[in-house]
Amino acid sequence: MNKEKLKEKIFLILSLVFAILTLVGGYLVITHKLDNAGYSIIPMLFTLTFSILYRNSKKDKE
Repeated sequence: MNKEKLKEKIFLILSLVFAILTLVGGYLVITHKLDNAGYSIIPMLFTLTFSILYRNSKKDKE
C-alpha cells in the first residue's frame, strides 16, 4: 500500500473517531450527565484538524 494512501486512510479514520466522540460528548453535556463542555469541544478540534489533513492529503494525491 502506498504511504500517501495509508496516511489518507488514517486521517479519515481518526476524523470519524473524533466526530463520534464529539457527538457522544455533546449528548452527555446536553443531558446534564457531565458539566464540562470540553468533553465535546476538544474532540471537535481534533475532528476539524484531521478532516483538514485528510482533505489536503487527498488534494495532494490528485
